[in-house]
Amino acid sequence: MALSRKDYLQKIIGLHERLIIASEEYEGISEEFISKQELDIPAMKEQWLQKVVEFKQILADMYALEVPNAFETEGNELKEAYTVFVNCVEEKTEKFSVEAMESGELDALQSKELHAAEDMEDLIESMFEK
Repeated sequence: MALSRKDYLQKIIGLHERLIIASEEYEGISEEFISKQELDIPAMKEQWLQKVVEFKQILADMYALEVPNAFETEGNELKEAYTVFVNCVEEKTEKFSVEAMESGELDALQSKELHAAEDMEDLIESMFEK
């Protein structure tokens, strides 16, 4: 049976909350290493990659949802935005190095990731207004 609009929105909010928490935890990993004044990049990347697995599970859960007809456009765009976001986080994690920071390569990924996050917020808001 297809999800109702209300059930779909509740599931989307739950997934989005999980994504926000995972993002905060991802960010907290680098803050923890910095606060200890211990910039062990391989150890930091290893912890980040564990979070990437969590991001990918959230994305898989998003794709598993059946999008109600009323939200077909927004739902598919939301899946795309989540995919871009997760791919950026993964690529940023894999490429992280002092050289990548200095070259600006990570800044470009960060900008793309931020844009995807803004798109997600806008799409979710538009579904609530529908």
